[in-house]
Parts: sequence; C-alpha cells; structure tokens
Amino acid sequence: MVVILNEELCTAASDHAVFTWATPGKKTDTTVYLGENPGALGKYTGYPNTEYHLAEVRGLKPSTRYWYTVASGGAGGSRNSFVTLPAPEGKLLFSLGLIGDIHISYEDSVNDVNEKYFGKLSKYSGVLFTQCVRDIKARNIDLALMIGDLTDSSSERQYQWLKNSLLPGFGDIPYTACIGNHDKYLKHGGPGERGFLKYAANRAETRASINMRGCQLILIDSCSQDKDWGQVGAEQMSWLAQQLKETAGRPSFLFLHHPCSGVDVWFGVKNFRELQQTIRRFPNVRGVFCGHMHRHNISTGRFLTGSLPYVVLPATVQYPCSYAVLRVHEEGYEYNAYKINRLDLSEMSRDSILLKRGGRAVFSRYSFGGIGDRSISYSRGRLRRHKQYELSVTLEYQKAMELFARAQAAGGASCAPAAENGKMRVILGRHDSLGTAISTLLQKIRLYGIKASVIKEGNYRLPQEFIKTYYG
Repeated sequence: MVVILNEELCTAASDHAVFTWATPGKKTDTTVYLGENPGALGKYTGYPNTEYHLAEVRGLKPSTRYWYTVASGGAGGSRNSFVTLPAPEGKLLFSLGLIGDIHISYEDSVNDVNEKYFGKLSKYSGVLFTQCVRDIKARNIDLALMIGDLTDSSSERQYQWLKNSLLPGFGDIPYTACIGNHDKYLKHGGPGERGFLKYAANRAETRASINMRGCQLILIDSCSQDKDWGQVGAEQMSWLAQQLKETAGRPSFLFLHHPCSGVDVWFGVKNFRELQQTIRRFPNVRGVFCGHMHRHNISTGRFLTGSLPYVVLPATVQYPCSYAVLRVHEEGYEYNAYKINRLDLSEMSRDSILLKRGGRAVFSRYSFGGIGDRSISYSRGRLRRHKQYELSVTLEYQKAMELFARAQAAGGASCAPAAENGKMRVILGRHDSLGTAISTLLQKIRLYGIKASVIKEGNYRLPQEFIKTYYG
C-alpha cells in the first residue's frame, strides 16, 4: 500500500503554492488536484516518479481560497484548503534571495548539539548549499544574502572551500553575507572574523549598508568572538541609528544573525529590547531578518514592534532545509520560504532528530512552523499572514494504517509521526479557518466514530506550547 507521509503545504504565495510529501519505499507519480471549487479540482501532474515529492502550482489568484488534494500511486491525501496572500501594491523593485545557516563543514564540524540530536546534516552541508543556490537562482533573484554561520567551525579549509568551490555557483548573481557566531570562532583554531572578511564578505567591516533600487539593506554584526549568544554593542547601535536617520526617506530592511524578537530556545540578542527601541524610532524599517534558530518563525510585538515582522529563517543544513525569497514592491513586499529540492536530505534530517517520547515529531513541527511563518505579505504598515488548522487523530501504528486505508475511499488522508512513541497521526484535513476545520471534524467523527483534535499550527515559542482543542 502506498502511504502519503509528511504531507506539507510549504508555501502559499500570492500567485503560487508548493506542496511536499513522501511515499516511503515507493517511487510513484506526483499529482496535485487543486481549484477554487472543492467539487471541481484541476489536475496538476507530469513530475518525475519519485519517493520524495515536490509540486509547485503557479498561476493562482491573490487573496483567494483554494482546495487541494495530493496523490501518488493511487493514494490520496485529505481535502485541504488555504488562502493565497494579497499581492503587494506597485511594481516589483527587486527580489532578494535569503539563505539561512549553511554551516559548511569540511570534515571538521564542531559536532554541536544540533548535529548530535537535532538532525543537522554537516556531512551534506556542501550538497545542500549547492542545490540551494541552483534553486534560488531559478527564482530570478537580483541579490543573494546569506544570514550568517556560513561555516561550521571557521576553519581555513571551510572558508577556502566556500570561496573556491561553492560561492562561484552564484555565477553573475551578486551575493553578500552577515557574519554568524560560528564564523567568529577562534577556539577551533580557525581565522574567525578575518576569514569571513577575506573569503566570504569581500569588504573591510562585518557591518554594511547597501543601496538597492531605492531601498536600504543594513547588515548588522550581532556576534562576539567564541560566544554563541548575540549582542549589539553601543557603537554599532549608534551606527545603526545614524544609517536609519540618513535613509529616513527610503524603505529599510535589517539583517543580522541572531534573533532579536525576544527569548527563545537558543541564545538570541541579549539586549534585544534596546535594539527594538532603536528600530522603533524609524518607521521606514520594513522588516528585521535573522537566522541562528534553524527554524521558521515570524513574530511581532504589540508595544515595542507593532506589526513590524521579525523574521527568523531556517537553516539549509537542518530540517526543513529551506531558503526564502523576499520580493520587494513599491508599496510593500512578499516573503515566501521554500524547501531545497533535496527532499531526501530534508527527510533524512527529520528522521535523524533524536529526542525521547516522540520529540522528533514535536521538534520537527516547531522547526517547520505554520504557513504564517513561511508566507507573509507586508504593505503600508500592515502584516497579512494566514492560519492553518490541522484535523488529526493519533492512533497506534497498526490502527493508524487501518484508518488511512479506510479514508482512501472517503475523502483521503495522510500520515505523520506522533508525539507519542509507537503512534502515528492520521491527518484528515488542514484548513485556513477554525470553523471549516471543526465542521470537517464533525463530519469525520460521524463517518469514522473517532476522537480527533484540531491543532492550530505555527508561531510556537517553545515546542510544548502547541495549542490543542479536543472535540468528539
């Protein structure tokens, strides 16, 4: 039996959507049924037969609800829905490719906690980055920006491999980079900041301000030598304020390695409140983009930051192995994240997460976030992001397979690991509104006689804060 596993709506942009899933041990077709009318879906297929499926459907309408089902080898996922983003106003100015933590390792990784327990694929860092560059170039970007931790231990060999073998893959597309805490390591015998400036940045300082078609891109150094937490010093804070003051008439975008939206699992910017207060003084700031956390997350604060998006990018080297594209228009922008087209490695990373009591499922959902952490639109000070609610039931493995098989004749389903050992989640629907999810749930309860739950996806500060509402 073909099983639809780990089906995910990766991207829901204003004019396209990306879906991924796996059919373990089965190389089958990749098909998506999609349309505005749930009773009349169009068929999108023609992708190569594979065990790891990535389908992108283009030509969608902005601010429109679509229904979809994925299918492979005669098996179908659940009937789901999502809403496309509103299109930003004004003409497109430029597209910026954003690449998170790369952690290039040349057989000398730091063997940190991410590598030991959380699926960091140091061995495949170069392969993933190479494919990421291919993918991001195909999206017609004007500039690539790497958000820090280009290397894993800051060794001379890692920097040389990056400079001589990997960065040339950008071809004629210009690139720049923020420095990350791993790029400043001296404790492993590498050149640290000197290596970053020599091999990756091609500039004299770690900070930078770049004029991009009437907008300002400001790169901040949030790193301290041999420290994993972040700090923006007084001198650099003053420099940032001066840059924003001088460019007050231009939309500005800030980039730094460490997250500065507040306390999270890893170490972020210690003086994040001071940094937020500085940013708040300048309404021309349109967004703040960070890395370090190896996860999708977008947050705002009602007091210090208003609706200004603080965006955390995922890593290329760790599940979900993604990158993002920022499309800047005259009156706003659209941000969308995409999985690298090496789903075999993305799934390998997911399967390599070593946590007790079902922690693999919890941590992978935390890392992937929700659709509102992967696709947003921001215009005239207003943030637009959509929600998604998962309808699922958690069962012992054999019972889950039985329910999955039954569902194939009654609307379809997919499977995903559960937070409980030896159990699976059977996904019976994912919807853009809680009302639709609950309505579908009541239908499924009557049909299958099961106790299921609706889970709001995304925007988690900590894994244990998943919001669950039980029905049935």
